[in-house]
Amino acid sequence: MASQEKNQEKKDLYPFSFMVLIFLVAVIISSIAKQHTSSNAAWGIGACTVALMVAAKTRWELKGKWWFWIALCIGSALQLPLVFLMPWSNQYLTGIGAMAFVIPGFLMAYGCIYIAEKFFENSSSPK
Repeated sequence: MASQEKNQEKKDLYPFSFMVLIFLVAVIISSIAKQHTSSNAAWGIGACTVALMVAAKTRWELKGKWWFWIALCIGSALQLPLVFLMPWSNQYLTGIGAMAFVIPGFLMAYGCIYIAEKFFENSSSPK
């Protein structure tokens, strides 16, 4: 009974710690990017980092596969237009408006993982 309670506590804590980790990584990446790019691109880099981390987390059981990491790299490369062409520092772009740009970034990264999974799982299974 006590072990079940500990497992439940661990399950409850894990999503919160993951959210904190996402926030900290996005802030750190944005701070580093702000020194090397315009502040406009720095916000985009932070937002796309969040999208990549969430996409990776949703399929984390595939972390041992080499194609998972290649798919994440391709997903991040597909987000470059979002980073450099969107008006991240526009005063009219609120948090909800920024999510309209982050959601396509997530879908691009997740789509790359999904396509790679379907391609490599079908090619490796015997017919």
